[in-house]
Amino acid sequence: MTTRLTPALAEFVADPGRHAGDDVATLVTTAVLDTVGCALAATAEPAVTRLRTAVAPDGPLPEGPCTVLVDGSRTDAPTAALLNGTAGHALDFDDVDDALTGHPSTVLVPAVLAVAEQVGADGATVVEAFWRGLVVERALAAGVGIGGHYARGWHSTATLGVVGAAAAAAVLLGLDADATRHALGISASRAAGSRRNFGSMTKPLHAGVAASDAVLAARLAAAGFTADADQLDSPFGYLALFSGETGDPGTTDLAAAAARALAVVADPGPAALNVKLHPCCYATHAPADAALDLAGRGVVAAEIDTVSVRVPPGGLRPLITRAPRTELEGKFSMGYVVSACLHDGALRLASFTDEAVTRPAVADLAARVGSTETLPHKESPGGGAADGLEFSAEVTVRTRDGAEHTAHCPAPLGHATRPAGAQALRAKFDDCLARGGHSADADAVWERLSGLRELDRVSLAARVGS
Repeated sequence: MTTRLTPALAEFVADPGRHAGDDVATLVTTAVLDTVGCALAATAEPAVTRLRTAVAPDGPLPEGPCTVLVDGSRTDAPTAALLNGTAGHALDFDDVDDALTGHPSTVLVPAVLAVAEQVGADGATVVEAFWRGLVVERALAAGVGIGGHYARGWHSTATLGVVGAAAAAAVLLGLDADATRHALGISASRAAGSRRNFGSMTKPLHAGVAASDAVLAARLAAAGFTADADQLDSPFGYLALFSGETGDPGTTDLAAAAARALAVVADPGPAALNVKLHPCCYATHAPADAALDLAGRGVVAAEIDTVSVRVPPGGLRPLITRAPRTELEGKFSMGYVVSACLHDGALRLASFTDEAVTRPAVADLAARVGSTETLPHKESPGGGAADGLEFSAEVTVRTRDGAEHTAHCPAPLGHATRPAGAQALRAKFDDCLARGGHSADADAVWERLSGLRELDRVSLAARVGS
């Protein structure tokens, strides 16, 4: 394998001799089930319905063989990826990878399923495509230095996801290494996404656009469209643009960045992702679990004076600081999430509506939640990149009588180091389909996709009675 990053990634992606093991098949099957569930839950979300109207204001979508999850209609692969990717991230309930500080499956799954339906791919090829795309994302995260990349305001779900999903689409289209090299280069020019849009409909749109652009990049490469053959690791290329403190290509050690990325290709890390059990920003999950622990111990919200939340350095980066006014803002408010856990003793999809987020009693308690990045890092963060975020928390409640109650969460339940278990995954799936009005189809969809690797042809056309 060559030592230049772009051709090395292309050779990895196009290598016909690689075969995913059972652990990878389990990872991908879980990711597909989880992402499909999250997308179906968002059937009536404004971000989804308004996008659908904007894409086809006169009614029907462009014709094609690919399924739009929320309504079962059929369209072309880029449009299906756009709509399904946005739906998959609309509730912020989709999975997370520590190495990316982002959400891989909401970009990878819609792109992979759309192309799989287009070409009639089998389940084993879908498993291979997803895994190779995820490895590409992890490699690029190491190359750019994900901590600095995220801190500068890039939404890594999209900036990494578009290239990883293009790699996955290239596998499904059967591209050789040369064509894959161009697919990676084309997708690199589509990488974008600003964290300033967190708490708005544009955040899930980032995922949908990344998935759609990834499909387009691979299809362009299949048609002979070209990009710079060394785009990722050359001056003015992907690593130069997205790494370095100033953004000046002259300050970036491209050889070192490429070496970090290549090391991940050699050792991709665990075949596991963090499944979210709360429908809100992952940076709030460990605090939520700690707060739920306190509520379960009998701490009464009406008796609370103040709440102190401690997270590791960088743990507050994804969050907004203003009082939330909408359900989307509530998903990114530490104050709301923690106070809702303490007040309600639970955190569900129903916790995130405009009405729930602005409840006076919860808003009053949220105003007395203070958050700091003073919790020390663990020596060996489980499964994450060295400069990525660590998801742990300590919550201390002081009651009006002066007593203090503290709970610590080393990682949220559902994290790769604390697997949620099959029962919790199915319960989440059922809750998602109920939220979207698809409960009658839950068993059929779950059973079909649970056997993903054995499917002769991956198709979503039979879902939701379509």
